[in-house]
Amino acid sequence: MAVWNEVLTGIVLVAGGYWIIKTIYQWRLFRRSIYTEIYSAYIEYAFRKKNLVRLSESYYLKNELGKHRIVYQIVQAKGEKNPQAYILLLVSTGIYIINVKNQRGTIHLKCHGDKESRRPMDESRFFAKRMRQRIGEPELPLRAIVVFPEKSELIWEGPEDQEIMVVKRKGLIEAVKNDMASGREILSESRIDEIYHFLADESIEMERNM
Repeated sequence: MAVWNEVLTGIVLVAGGYWIIKTIYQWRLFRRSIYTEIYSAYIEYAFRKKNLVRLSESYYLKNELGKHRIVYQIVQAKGEKNPQAYILLLVSTGIYIINVKNQRGTIHLKCHGDKESRRPMDESRFFAKRMRQRIGEPELPLRAIVVFPEKSELIWEGPEDQEIMVVKRKGLIEAVKNDMASGREILSESRIDEIYHFLADESIEMERNM
């Protein structure tokens, strides 16, 4: 009996140690991700992350923006090597299309000019156009936002783009709040849910069948 107690104790200690190491690793990944600007804390994110429906809402965003839905999209355009990460944020004033970038250092941006400095804006315009076509509501406000890490320096060469917001991560939600304040509420809570399910139900069904 004493031997079995020692074996069980050892198993519990190993399992506990593995769980602690795994949790610390996942927490560190969370701290470096865009999720810190979306969910209230790692505990909320950890609770939601394995379910697309749960991921579509946030305690933090509900407090800051009211009724909302979140749709995550990974898109790889034809001819592009790297996929782009987009977050669609559905709120009462319309849809924000958030293009998440990972570049650090000095970022040179232009509304017009060479392709490389225009790329983030062009990507966002193209994706916004595709979303508008998919939803099929030409009058629905869609606003693109390009988000860069905090450890980047954003330099506009010429005038800033008036159609697309460019912000750093920690300024994202404040920028959305300010922009919402200048708009008008056109989507009811039920309509927000309808658009969300129109965009996300295929992915939700795939998740259920995995």
